[in-house]
Amino acid sequence: MLASLRVLREVSTGTEKIMILVLTILALIFIMPIAVVVMNSFKGKLYISSAPFELPTAETFAGLENYMNGIAKTGLPSAFGYSVFITVCSVLVIVIFTSMTAWYITRVKTWWTKMLYFMFAFAMIVPFQMVMFPMSKIVNMLGLDNPIGIIIVYLGFGAGLSVFMFCGFVSGGISAARCRFVWRHWLERLA
Repeated sequence: MLASLRVLREVSTGTEKIMILVLTILALIFIMPIAVVVMNSFKGKLYISSAPFELPTAETFAGLENYMNGIAKTGLPSAFGYSVFITVCSVLVIVIFTSMTAWYITRVKTWWTKMLYFMFAFAMIVPFQMVMFPMSKIVNMLGLDNPIGIIIVYLGFGAGLSVFMFCGFVSGGISAARCRFVWRHWLERLA
């Protein structure tokens, strides 16, 4: 028995070494294009196509000029501001509306709330690719192709999962007292 365990350990060690070697080679293959792009981002336009795999030299080095031009041409600061605004507002709207909806669905037991719950659950099953084209046409027709409209669209997409999760919370799957107990327990362990 001990001899078979030793053989198994030796085989697994050899197999592990081969696996580590193969995975390291794969990691280098996947990282190489990213490294080439980062390296070329510090070169001038003319030198990128003439010597794409060479490190920047004193002659080819463009400094941060490429990055500054990219930020200026793309309007990155305003795009970042819009992204933060849309994200924060979407999360707030989703949490506020879906928590109230889940409370109503869980506490009021009628055929209507049961049907509403199943409609929200069904919304999680429908793949995005199925609704992507019709949704984009409707969004354009209704004039919702602006930050406020995107927040409304995000509410529609996030409502299914959020209502499902909040219904589980409100129904007592995870009580508020249990959450406080878990937080207190982890804070005591950290202290």
